[in-house]
Amino acid sequence: MDCTMVTSRLAAFLDGELAPSECERFVVHIEACEDCTRVVSRLEAQQFNPLCEEQKESICGRDGFWGDMDSVLGTHMDQMVLTKTACLGPWHSRRVRLPVPMIAAYAAAMVAAVVWGLQQRERAATAELASEHLGQQLETERRLAAQPAPIPGTGSTYKVVTYTPERGTF
Repeated sequence: MDCTMVTSRLAAFLDGELAPSECERFVVHIEACEDCTRVVSRLEAQQFNPLCEEQKESICGRDGFWGDMDSVLGTHMDQMVLTKTACLGPWHSRRVRLPVPMIAAYAAAMVAAVVWGLQQRERAATAELASEHLGQQLETERRLAAQPAPIPGTGSTYKVVTYTPERGTF
């Protein structure tokens, strides 16, 4: 668990709503991180008491409460995003901090993908040419089969045959 996750799950931790495994990871992080420990101790010092069911219903039960809450939270979230984006600057000036081996592995994977794609394109072109050639050969053979060769000495291109049923041949 990191600091961002701790700050996003802090209210659930204080209310006792975290799952046991998540609570354990949360506590391990808080014990190791001074900044998160300070934040948790400050919030615990405020002695926040959760509302009982009657209080929740009296506050949250009125008409339009959740719509108002949604608009207020939406406005605050938009301001937070704008503030954070303004601090970071434009996207092209941000530094990406990735380990060199990870960048090298990514580059190698990209090169391998491009080479594989080029090979597949070449194989597809070769297969297409072979298919066209076979199609032309097949068409030539069909034409030859449709036009029988002339019988020498008769001047006719067709040979007259008689069928004999008892032998089953022409």
